[in-house]
Amino acid sequence: MCSSLPRWVLLAALVLPFGACADSDPDPAAVLPEAGTPVADGEVAVPAGSGASAPRLALDADGVPVLSWTQPDANGHALLVARWTGTGWSVPDTADTGPDRFVNWADTPGAVPLADGRMLAHVLTRGSSAHAYDAQLRFLADSTWGEAGLWNTDGIAAEHGFVSAVPLADGGAGVVWLDGRNQAAGSGHHAGNMTLRYAEFASDGGRRGETELDARTCDCCPTALVATPSGMVAAYRDRSAGEIRDVAVVRLVDGAWTKPTIPHADGWQIDGCPVNGPALAARGERVAMAWFAAPDSALVRLSVSEDGGATWDEPIRLDDGAPIGRVGVAILDDGRVATTWLERVGDMAEVRLHVSGMATSQPVATVASGRASGIPRVLAWGDRALVAWTDPGAGSIRTALLSP
Repeated sequence: MCSSLPRWVLLAALVLPFGACADSDPDPAAVLPEAGTPVADGEVAVPAGSGASAPRLALDADGVPVLSWTQPDANGHALLVARWTGTGWSVPDTADTGPDRFVNWADTPGAVPLADGRMLAHVLTRGSSAHAYDAQLRFLADSTWGEAGLWNTDGIAAEHGFVSAVPLADGGAGVVWLDGRNQAAGSGHHAGNMTLRYAEFASDGGRRGETELDARTCDCCPTALVATPSGMVAAYRDRSAGEIRDVAVVRLVDGAWTKPTIPHADGWQIDGCPVNGPALAARGERVAMAWFAAPDSALVRLSVSEDGGATWDEPIRLDDGAPIGRVGVAILDDGRVATTWLERVGDMAEVRLHVSGMATSQPVATVASGRASGIPRVLAWGDRALVAWTDPGAGSIRTALLSP
């Protein structure tokens, strides 16, 4: 491991003040690499336009990769979706477009393929104040995207975002999100607590209940959600009364959600939101969780559960001494765990990939170290890792299919 960054440098670089969740502007201080900075062998061109960002990856019911991203268009911003063709990405389909879309480097839209062949897309729309926005969903059926509808139904001008969704066996979807309804309308994070909530949507788009999973969470760290044979597992950054912001897990078991638990306490006390959430991947009852923490120095950690998230192995440290975080994780067909994150290298950052058994991580790409580089994503496709990231230097998104 390289020597860690001093704690004051770390905090100045990584912590955002309350209210920064709603900041959709690019990082003005970002140092950009030259466009086309080489990546490891396996890059696959993406049919994305200028200004594309915020990629997400998923597998459809047939095991085919699906890539979604957002980019400017004549109406404002669009959410685009492309499928893997066997040799590359298809011509993208426009899932959503509009002038009031909330575009943010950390709180991103996406598309989730459903078990019955349809697709669920979610986007964020601006509300009546800087701290208010809503989550909308659309279903794709018979090549037609349906009308958008809100899935937060509280009617309060507050933050509703950081969405994670998984397909259900009956063709519906389970969704978790951060919900600011307990914060005073439009006044930001000082007014009350952010909550984590869950709801389901049936195959006909109808809403099936809502549950508050945690009454006090970190305000703007991305969430994660996976399904296992024994139930769902959600991970997120908790927030204690003493401002300890460790990663917590809740599970849906026999139709009921468990109380939050902290699988591995980092003891990270921080008086602001680091905008750095955990990542989950599942294959059967095996669940992998990656996360960033900085209790004394910055860390990227990985832990695996063999029983659907009920218990967790001792974590291992993956970073090389100067991680920025923004993790992703996937479980390959051969059982190895692939983890991605951003690692600081001088004034720049590298998208790093670590796969179980590697002595060191593998650099994938060089990107800017600021917010404009967003969150890299990784997806298991067989025994290969499909990685997607935003490249501010190239002004678009990029992907690579790697055989580690």
